[in-house]
Amino acid sequence: MSDQYGKALSFGPFELSVGNRLLTNGAKVVPLGSRAMDLLIILTEQANKVVGRRTLIERVWPERGAEQVSLRVHISALRKALDRCDPGRRYIANIPGRGYSFVVPVASRALQAPENPKPSPRPRVPARLMRMLGRGSAVAEIQTKLAEQKFVTIVGPGGVGKTTVAVAVAHELGQAFDGQVLFVDLSSLGNASLVAPALATSLGLSVQTNNVVPALVDRLQERPTLIILDCCEQLVDGASTVAEELIRRVPTLRMLATSREAMRVEGEHVYELDGLECPPDDACLSAREAVSYPSIQLLVERVRAVRSDFELTDADASTAARICRRLDGIPLAIELAACRVDVLGLGRTASLLDERLNLSWVGRRTAPPRHQTLNAALEWSYDLLGQAEKRVLSRLSVFAGGFTFEAAVAVVADESVDEADVSDCIWELRSKSMIATQGKGRLRLLDTTRAFALQRLAKEDEQDLFRRRHALYFADLFRQGAAIGASGWPRALGIEVDNLRAALSWAFSAAGEARIGVELAAASASTWMGMALLTECVEWMRKAIGHLDDTNSGTRQEMVLQSALASCVLFTGGMTEQSYATWAKALLLAEDLEDTEHQLDALLVLWAHELRVPDYEEAIKLADRCGEVSDGTGRIGAVATANYMRGITYYHAGRVEEAQSLLELSLHRDDEASRQLLIKRFGYDRKVDNLAGLATLAWLRGSPDQARRFNKMAIAEARQSNRAVNLCGALTFASLGAYLTNPLDGEAEALVDELAGHAGKYSLQNYQGFCLGMQALYKVRQGGDVSAAAAMLYAGLEKLSAVRYGIFDWFLQAEFAMCMALANRPREGLGAFERAGIDLGESRWYGPELHRIRGELALSNGEGLSVGRQYFLRALELANEQASLSWALRAATSLAIAEKSVGRKEAAWRTLQATHAKFREGFETADLRLAEQVLNGSHRRDGPANSMW
Repeated sequence: MSDQYGKALSFGPFELSVGNRLLTNGAKVVPLGSRAMDLLIILTEQANKVVGRRTLIERVWPERGAEQVSLRVHISALRKALDRCDPGRRYIANIPGRGYSFVVPVASRALQAPENPKPSPRPRVPARLMRMLGRGSAVAEIQTKLAEQKFVTIVGPGGVGKTTVAVAVAHELGQAFDGQVLFVDLSSLGNASLVAPALATSLGLSVQTNNVVPALVDRLQERPTLIILDCCEQLVDGASTVAEELIRRVPTLRMLATSREAMRVEGEHVYELDGLECPPDDACLSAREAVSYPSIQLLVERVRAVRSDFELTDADASTAARICRRLDGIPLAIELAACRVDVLGLGRTASLLDERLNLSWVGRRTAPPRHQTLNAALEWSYDLLGQAEKRVLSRLSVFAGGFTFEAAVAVVADESVDEADVSDCIWELRSKSMIATQGKGRLRLLDTTRAFALQRLAKEDEQDLFRRRHALYFADLFRQGAAIGASGWPRALGIEVDNLRAALSWAFSAAGEARIGVELAAASASTWMGMALLTECVEWMRKAIGHLDDTNSGTRQEMVLQSALASCVLFTGGMTEQSYATWAKALLLAEDLEDTEHQLDALLVLWAHELRVPDYEEAIKLADRCGEVSDGTGRIGAVATANYMRGITYYHAGRVEEAQSLLELSLHRDDEASRQLLIKRFGYDRKVDNLAGLATLAWLRGSPDQARRFNKMAIAEARQSNRAVNLCGALTFASLGAYLTNPLDGEAEALVDELAGHAGKYSLQNYQGFCLGMQALYKVRQGGDVSAAAAMLYAGLEKLSAVRYGIFDWFLQAEFAMCMALANRPREGLGAFERAGIDLGESRWYGPELHRIRGELALSNGEGLSVGRQYFLRALELANEQASLSWALRAATSLAIAEKSVGRKEAAWRTLQATHAKFREGFETADLRLAEQVLNGSHRRDGPANSMW
């Protein structure tokens, strides 16, 4: 071999340092095996001459010689190494029958020989990024790990930024290792046997043996060194073998590797690099808040790189967050998407990603080929998988949002990949960063990986087969879940909602099987309602009902679908005639099938229809009928439901004492399993409703403090159950109770605001309408625009009418009329009362108050004291009949203030005093304070009696 150590040979873009046995392409070292390096030196020293095969063999293998085939193999490796860096140019020609010739011009120059024969220091680590986002903590953690451990591997999916982080770590630790940091890119090596020679080349070692490791050990013993092995996944066997031996034999060595899978060798410590942090799905962010997340920062910076005037606005912040979440925060994916924003805008880019995650978008030309598209990044990983792993990965793409190990095995395994193989493949895919973890006991494919795998599944013509298996698996799972106790459904079923959507979408598609969709919709009905996804439940139930045929019409499946549909429409669309007819059909089906459980369900919801209209007479009939059916079952829970229905109806109808005893009986003699089952099926929680009803009854009977405690219990119970419908119901009656007790202390208004938020989020129009009515009252009370308040009230009433929810119509309109009078607009107040069409002869729990308000309006509008007196006396009479002490106090207070003659005033005063004396609590409430002022003579009337200002 040449002994001219000071000679450098240049050809094409390459420079060959003969003495250092180092081939470079610019600043990048070209890794070559020792035999290939020998051949290159011989051929370049005799450029444009033919070197015979025998000569080459004798000089490269001087001790033992070699076969012609060995020469051809190493010549081929040399050609490939040159071609990877300078594709298309021919460097080595094969001269048939003679040998090989180096056919590119070679220039020679002398290098000054250093005193120390070791290679001179040179940059061995790529330049770090000028600005690295969101990786500061990762770099710091890896530095700490390297200080404590000798060998760390950064693992993660393609494009997540492993190399970027490794380079940053190398620069941070450069001073600690006195510049002795080597960066070796293994991505261009074609064979695992080249890992050790590549390391030797980076160290400038001239090694003429097949076993390079001993020489590496000797050199690395000289001084502490940090070696970064980048992109190890394609040569993981060779890289792991070399790394393990070097770490074991060199005490001062530290090694950092990047790979899409761990090395799995002794002494290795794995650092899993995730995507950049993204805003949570439910966050309502401003632009300023959004750019505090590194994923959004990266997106904005990359968009500005192609459009310098780009600014993220508050309106676009949620769209940007959606893009980053859709791409799992993977930097490469975000960069590729950012390139499209200049032309498409954020909104269209997000829509395209939602419609179809585009894996072919092209990124920077200067990026490595494997990082120029998402598809290339994924192809790189996919090509390293075994055949069984490829098959399992593509089949796993049918899962949406995550899956359990058991589900994966059940859906994926077949005669070509048995259960044991699937188990092994899942473990391997997880270790190779193709599968991510999703909480305890769950796995998932990143969206980019899933989109790639779905393409592969379609190419293999297995998509419909495994979507069918996926749908059947979840139909079985949800059918089992519908039969288990309600306490288990959130954990077992709620987390599978994305898989449920995917299965239903396939089943009702042109390529799917509607029969499976009908089964799955019926089995999942309770899950949709239990999660308060009522609008979506309506959509799937309607689709399923539309696909019923002769085989499943009139069956239990249809009964469940019709019941679920009607129950959801009850809360989202209101009490329509069609909804009532659907429930009536469900009741007939249940009676024909002699299914008492669904008879009770249908009677419950038909009763709720009548209650909300309201038609209390018909509601009582249905509640009594439910009582007859429940008595026949002998089940405590069924009886509790019937007592709840009767109690709520009696309370709304003003039968206070009967209502209280029935609600207390339902509350204290109930079956928890039955209650939970009712919640699971239809969203009703009779415990919450019982507590809310008892709260109003307590207020009516003169116990406002107890009423407040009941309302707090109802809200707490509803919050704990985490069901929107029940929480809205509890907030409705709590806000009403707070308004009746102390309307201006802020509590009622805060409860209404919270209720409005939940009602809007879940599209519950009845509660939205109630909120608008209550907000209109406050607008007038606080001196706001009366016309705007009136518009708000009637908008709320329209919502209530649209869903046939008339429970509070008269109360809201009468109270609004009273507020108008308090605002010195009595004539408009009387007009509002009369437009309401209030029937003062109908029995309702707030009936006495309707009479009292009408009396106050009569006085305010000059109808005369005698007219007002008659309304007050009737209000007092009705209140006493109902045993409603609070209404009686209001009526007695208005009467005492209104009377002018001594005799009548004395009689009214005694009535008020007797009524006031019956109270044992709540003396700080507005009604009792006003009554006290009237009794002690400190009240001055300058408006309607119950001013509460």
